[in-house]
Amino acid sequence: MRNAKYPLALILFAFFAFTSCKKDSSKPIAITLTGLDTGKTVILVQGQIVKITLGNFDESGYTFNTWQYDAGILHLDSHSSIPPANTGTVGNSGSDVWQFSALKSGTSTLKISATQGLAGETINMFSDTVKVR
Repeated sequence: MRNAKYPLALILFAFFAFTSCKKDSSKPIAITLTGLDTGKTVILVQGQIVKITLGNFDESGYTFNTWQYDAGILHLDSHSSIPPANTGTVGNSGSDVWQFSALKSGTSTLKISATQGLAGETINMFSDTVKVR
């Protein structure tokens, strides 16, 4: 009977080793989008993150307007401007990145536009439908 506790210890060790190697599937994968993804429908689950990266056109006189979304469905976690990697390139003003998290079930349009000058033309930079399940 003295050797009977070793197989039990081995089984317990294997169980804890296996459970510690499991992937954390409780964290939803973040979705990364660009201007090429405009016009799509994005499906998220509560707590999931969506990041949108758009080129910044400061040199051409465009500035981003206030982004539009349903604050009851999505939360703006952050917005940042990233300088260009190569400052010697003409027309390269870097990019802007928005990060949103899904709060609750529902549907929201997520739209980012830009305007040129004070009375200039407004252009749509990004517009998707976001469905949160």
